[in-house]
Amino acid sequence: MNQENQLHIAEEWTDIPAGAGIFGNFIESGFGRQVPGMWSEMLYNRAFREIPPYKRATWEWLGIDESRYNPEAPFWHSGYEENDWTVIGQPALEHTCGTYTYKGSTSLLLKNDWKDRNRACQDTGSGADANTGAAASSPEEKTCGLMQKGIHLQAGKNYQFHLLAGRIDSQTSAGLDGFGDSVRNEEKKTVNVQIGTYAAALPVATDVQRLNWSFTANRTETVEIRMTFSFPGTLVLACASLMPSDSLQGWRSDVVEQLRRVHPSVVRFPGGCFTSFYNWENSIGDRDTREPQPSFYWGGLEENDVGLDEFMALSDLVGFAPQICFNMMTSTPFRARQMVEYLNADENTGMGRLRMLNGHRAPYGVKLFEMDNEPGRKWSGREYARQCVFFAQEMRLASPGIQFLMACYSYPPEELPELLDIAGGVIDYVIYRDGRPEFVRRILPVLREYNRKHGTSIRLADTEWLPDCTSPEPYPDPEIPTDFRWCGVITNDYRKIFSTQQRSWNYALNGAHRLLDYIGYGGEFALANFNNMCNTWGQNVIEATKDVCYLSCMGKVFAFFANHFEPCTAAAVQSADPLVFALAVKAAGKEGPVRIFLVNHASEDKKVLLPESGTTWRLIDGLAGKGRICAETKAQDTVRKIRPEEVRPEQGQSEREAGAGEVLLPPLSICLFEN
Repeated sequence: MNQENQLHIAEEWTDIPAGAGIFGNFIESGFGRQVPGMWSEMLYNRAFREIPPYKRATWEWLGIDESRYNPEAPFWHSGYEENDWTVIGQPALEHTCGTYTYKGSTSLLLKNDWKDRNRACQDTGSGADANTGAAASSPEEKTCGLMQKGIHLQAGKNYQFHLLAGRIDSQTSAGLDGFGDSVRNEEKKTVNVQIGTYAAALPVATDVQRLNWSFTANRTETVEIRMTFSFPGTLVLACASLMPSDSLQGWRSDVVEQLRRVHPSVVRFPGGCFTSFYNWENSIGDRDTREPQPSFYWGGLEENDVGLDEFMALSDLVGFAPQICFNMMTSTPFRARQMVEYLNADENTGMGRLRMLNGHRAPYGVKLFEMDNEPGRKWSGREYARQCVFFAQEMRLASPGIQFLMACYSYPPEELPELLDIAGGVIDYVIYRDGRPEFVRRILPVLREYNRKHGTSIRLADTEWLPDCTSPEPYPDPEIPTDFRWCGVITNDYRKIFSTQQRSWNYALNGAHRLLDYIGYGGEFALANFNNMCNTWGQNVIEATKDVCYLSCMGKVFAFFANHFEPCTAAAVQSADPLVFALAVKAAGKEGPVRIFLVNHASEDKKVLLPESGTTWRLIDGLAGKGRICAETKAQDTVRKIRPEEVRPEQGQSEREAGAGEVLLPPLSICLFEN
C-alpha cells in the first residue's frame, strides 16, 4: 500500500474530555410541522380558528411558493398535510369573543337558520331549498356542520374523542346594563359525530360541556370526520380533540420510541424565532382552555397544546436534559423569574404552587436557559450583554444554580471580549453558530484567556447547527448544485431547494463529520443542538407521517453515535486523502483501547492503512448509504449497516500479506474501528 494512504494519530490529545452535550437537538414550536407531528392530536385546528397565512420567511426558507407546497415536493409526506375544517350545509358562521368562550378568548358559532330562510322563501313565493337551490320538499329540519379530511386510523387502535360544545337558546330582554342574559334549560339537542364508519350522537346543552366518546378502529384507513346537527339554533364549538389511547402523556408512542434511538442529550425549546414572542404563562394549565397563538415569525397557527409541562414530560420519557430558550425581546426579567420559579421552585412558592395545581408537585430542576434567539434584531452587542445581566440576576433569585447561554453569534467575533467584560460574570456558555474548526479555534483562546483572568469556566456552544450543504462530487442530476447556500430566493425548482440536500445521505455524512469535529475540540466545546428534531423539510432526525415514525438519514447518524459514544479525549488523525476523515478517541478516565472513526465521503471504496498498534484493528460498527442523494422514506431504507467482511483485505490475501491495519472503507460510509 502506498505511504500516502497511511493514517497517523497525532501525539497531542485533548485535555478536557468531550461530553454528550454535543449530541443535542431542537424543537421549535410554530415551525415546520414539528410539534403537531410528534404530538398525538389528530385534528388540525382543533380550536376552530382562522389560520394566519404562512409568511414570506417560510417560503424563502423552502425556496418554493405556496402552490408547490404539496405532495410533489421531495420532502413531502402525510405529516405535512394541513386539512382545515370545511362547512357542511349553509350555516351562518361567527367567531364570538367574551361570551361562550372556553379555549382562549374565542369560540366558533354555527347558526342553523333554515327556518328563517324557509320562511323567507315562503314570503317571496319561492320553493327553492336554501342549501341546494333545488325545490324544497318540506319545511323539515336541515343538516349543517363541519368536516375535516385526512384522519388516519389504524386497525386495532383505540381512539379518544372529546368535544367542548354547547348551544345558544333565546336571550332575555336587555337589562339596565344593556345586555341580555342567555336562557338556560335542561333540554338537550344532538350533535352527530362520524369518523369514517364510526358514529356517535352526543347531547349538547345550553351550557358548554365536555362530551366524550371512544371507539376502536377495525381496519387501517384514511377517513374524514363530520360533526353535524339539524336543530334550529346556534351550536357553540370551543374545541375538539381526537387522540389514540396509546399516547404517552400526549406524545405519540412511536415518536418516543424513535427519539430514544436518537438519544438526544439535551433539547432546546420552544424556539428559535418563536421564542421572542413566547408568553410562557399561556402554555400551562388545561390544554382545553389555552389560547392558540399565531406563529408570529413564520406564519400559521400554533395550537399551544405543548407547553412547558408537556415538554418536561417528553424530557422524562426520552431522557434528555431540557434547555429552555426564553423570551427577552418582548418580556421582562420578572416574568422570566416567574418562569424559573414555575419550573424549579418548591410547591410552597407562588409559581411552584401553580405547577403543583397543574399536576406536577416536584420541581423540574431545569439547569439550562438560553438568552433569547438572534438578539441582534433588537439590541447592539453591548445592549444585549447588559440585558443578559439584568435577566440572569433576577432569574437566579428563583433558582441560584441555573446556567445561562449568551447568544454572541449575532455580533462580530471581535466584540466577544467586550461582551464578556459586561456579562461574563453571570453566564456559563457563549453561543456561536459556526462549528468549523478554523472558527472554533479562533474563539476558544478568547474564552481561555477570560477564564484564566477571572476564574470562570465559560464554554462554547452552538444551539442551531446544520451540516455543510456541500458535496465533493457531482450528483447524477447535473442541475442539483454541489454547494447549497440559503439566499432567500424562491426558485420553485425542487432540485435546488434545501430539502433536496438536507434529506440526503451526503448531508448526513457531512453531519457525522461535523460531530467528529465537535468531539475533537474537547470539552471546551460543550453543547450543540442539531436543527431540528422532526418534520422540517429534511433538516431533522425523525420523520413523523400521520401513521408511522422513522429515522431520517441524519437520525441514523445520531443513532450510530448514541450506540457508541462515551466521554472521551481525542486526537487528530492525519489522512492524505481529503475525502477520508478520521478521528481517534480514548474513553475518559479508563484504561482501554483506542478507537478510530472514519468517514469516507467518496462514492468509491477507499483503502487505508490504520495506525500501527500492538493488536489488530476490528470493525465495531458502520453505516453506508445506497447513494449520495438518496433519502430515507416510509417505504424504503437507504442506509445500511456495513458487514465486517466488507472491510477485510481483498480475497486471496492473508491478513499478514495485506497488513494488519489495512481496511477497505465502503463508499459513502462512516465506520468505527477499535484495536
